[in-house]
Amino acid sequence: MSLNFFDHRELIAKNLVTFLRLKGYSKLSMSKQSDISRPIIDQIIKGESLDSKQYNKQIEKINKTFELPDNYFITSHSSITPTTYTYSDHYVDSKKLQKLNN
Repeated sequence: MSLNFFDHRELIAKNLVTFLRLKGYSKLSMSKQSDISRPIIDQIIKGESLDSKQYNKQIEKINKTFELPDNYFITSHSSITPTTYTYSDHYVDSKKLQKLNN
């Protein structure tokens, strides 16, 4: 299937960022896995100019690398909220806290 992804750059940029967050990929790790340069991935996310042929080729390559359907990035994923985890070295065990307070 050959879609014109270039016409959907803004939606693709949003969905690509969501995909990275949901799957835990960095732009660098996506770059390494897909063999697309990090600057090109940055351009796709920022909506900066790539010619339409090159842009379409890069999105097709991302879809193939991650085994995504052709229309994955042009389907709205706005209802999906990435889960954010916060890690801290300052965890306090409630039982230990009770002993300290007694």
